Amino acid sequence: MAMSPTESYQRSPVTRDRIRIKSIFSVIVFVIATILTPVAVAGHWAHSTVLDAERYIETVGPIGDSPEVQEALAEVVTDAILERIDTEEIVSEFLGGILPGGGVLGDALAGPIASGINSLIGNAVTAIITSDAFSKAWITLNTAAQKGLVAVLSGDPSGPIEIQGDNLVLNLDPLLELAQQKLVEQGISFAENVSIPATDAQFTLMSVPALDQARTVYSFSAPALNWVVVFIALLFIISILLARRRARTSVAAGIAVMVNAVLIYALVTTGEEVFTNQFEGSIFEGASIVVYQNFLAYLVAGLWALFGLGIIIVIGGWLSGHTHSAQYIRGQFTNGLFEIAERTGLHTGEKLGPYAPWIRWAVIIVWLVPLLSGTYLGSLSGLWYTLLIAGVWTVLEILIRAGVQPTRQEVLVVQVEEIVVLDQA
Repeated sequence: MAMSPTESYQRSPVTRDRIRIKSIFSVIVFVIATILTPVAVAGHWAHSTVLDAERYIETVGPIGDSPEVQEALAEVVTDAILERIDTEEIVSEFLGGILPGGGVLGDALAGPIASGINSLIGNAVTAIITSDAFSKAWITLNTAAQKGLVAVLSGDPSGPIEIQGDNLVLNLDPLLELAQQKLVEQGISFAENVSIPATDAQFTLMSVPALDQARTVYSFSAPALNWVVVFIALLFIISILLARRRARTSVAAGIAVMVNAVLIYALVTTGEEVFTNQFEGSIFEGASIVVYQNFLAYLVAGLWALFGLGIIIVIGGWLSGHTHSAQYIRGQFTNGLFEIAERTGLHTGEKLGPYAPWIRWAVIIVWLVPLLSGTYLGSLSGLWYTLLIAGVWTVLEILIRAGVQPTRQEVLVVQVEEIVVLDQA
């Protein structure tokens, strides 16, 4: 008995070899994309947060307004003043010269009065640190710091970013000098002559070995970091197109994205403890937590968005599969689109129908490229953009079906699935 063309095609050794080769390449590309996803996400975050001046200021700007950071900076200035000015001795000498009984009475009153003066100095410093002038100075400092950090990565340390010993530090002298100036303006004249130790005026950003690694990465990857996540998405798409079972590969890709998002989030959480332990016992111990969380806020938001993207991919892959439930939902959705398309009275389906697969992939690319290459991922703008693309997709699906009758297979899918559901009920 002669075999049908389909059976002949399936049993052909050439066809089997082609399927195997494509499947092997699909798996290879899938594995590469999965392994490179964490690196791509980290690189994209570094590019968007550190190298993009606007995003950098949006990230570090709120740090200067946090109570923990303000408290640490106020403590630095206050301690520096009080360590170099013995207010109790000054008060004692002053009272000893004007009170009867000489120095005995002056010494007795000096302690409480000096304590009150110290408190007034601390309050004055805190008021300065929490003022609008200080917030503006913080933004100015960090604007210069961002440019300095890019210069350091390029091999040219300058500005408030300096290499001190084995660490790359942010010099806070401009902020502390502003605080001293404001104290002098408020009548605390001796604050002008107070010198703050260099170690207290510096905030460690990273170690020199880590800086060397960052320079190496920056030197060859900076131009591509903005597109690296798009490249990973392209690898997943290629893997799906090469796969023999595209629906299952799509589900696997979504799961891989979700697992990577969870893995990176776990590393971020673990890294917080490692980072804050470096400042244990220092003035910046409490502030370090705020700095870490704010600096990685965009990355964390992006990870949540990446996890949500994985869920969308899983759902999309499942709906494109051959399970009864997926076929039923897909059939109902298709039937609804045909009903809406029929009511429009248009006949655009005759021209758009043959190009439907290309149109769908074009919409996916238009959605993913801006979402993954810019700063939309993890932001409210990204959510609105996704909803916009979903609306455009729906409209295009309606236009593809307008003026075209559903195929016999589409009608049968809906009818058969309705019978199955009724039988089960």
